[in-house]
Amino acid sequence: MKRLTNTAFACLLLVANVAIAAGKTPDEAGVRDAENQWSEAFISGNIAALDALLDTDYVSTGTNGKARAKEEIIRISGTYAKAHPGEHAKPLSPTSTIRVIGDAAVVQHHNSGDTSVDVFYFRDGHWHAWYSQHTKIEG
Repeated sequence: MKRLTNTAFACLLLVANVAIAAGKTPDEAGVRDAENQWSEAFISGNIAALDALLDTDYVSTGTNGKARAKEEIIRISGTYAKAHPGEHAKPLSPTSTIRVIGDAAVVQHHNSGDTSVDVFYFRDGHWHAWYSQHTKIEG
């Protein structure tokens, strides 16, 4: 039994070292990278990238209160990309804040018209978006 425990521990260390060597650790830089990749994938209509980044049960609730599932977000991305060929996303705004708590992260976006929150989890060496909430700022 002790041998199995040592083997399991060695495997965990190996996985952790591979993740660190690949730069795939659950940290703020990784979340920022995931946000930027997500924006670019949406703007360019990169369905494979969106499919990999968004959790199967991903939901985005818009400023109008309407909830949209992953499949609808991917469809909207394709429509947007066709209407705006060659457009690229801007990097994550410096007004956005990222808080990493273990294998979870919350990103808050602030601008003059609305505020939004993206919730991520880290699994298998990658950040995955699980939920987004957008709220219009009344002024």
